[in-house]
Amino acid sequence: MLELGVRGSDFLAYKFTGSVGAGNFSYFKLRRDGIVRLVLDSTAGDADLYVSSTTLSPDYMNYELCSATCGLDDVTIPSEMIRPIGVGIFGHPSHEISEYELSVWLDESAMSSNGDKNSNSEDEEEESLFWSILLGVLKLIVDVLV
Repeated sequence: MLELGVRGSDFLAYKFTGSVGAGNFSYFKLRRDGIVRLVLDSTAGDADLYVSSTTLSPDYMNYELCSATCGLDDVTIPSEMIRPIGVGIFGHPSHEISEYELSVWLDESAMSSNGDKNSNSEDEEEESLFWSILLGVLKLIVDVLV
């Protein structure tokens, strides 16, 4: 499910749901410039969030930012962090499957200063995120079937 919205000075760019198996990672690539806030809500189980600009496959040993709570996980990516950003969602081993809702919030003031960017590149970024999500879901299905 993909939703768009506004909250305070933040703009909800993406919101989607997914799941990850126990001890596994699902990966996404974030290309958006500016300050980006990721909010991961574990709706079942316990999913954790790992972020890196040095690897597109961050894990619990290789990351720059993380949030690994038993509830709502929240990470703010500074505008200075080099893009693309690797985002890893880890399914805690204590739950067979962790279901989550990931929201990507953009700083509205940063968006207005970058408003002159080519809209085609934004469409390509959104398409890339869609394919990353789809591949993550397919990997999970293959992991469960095997």
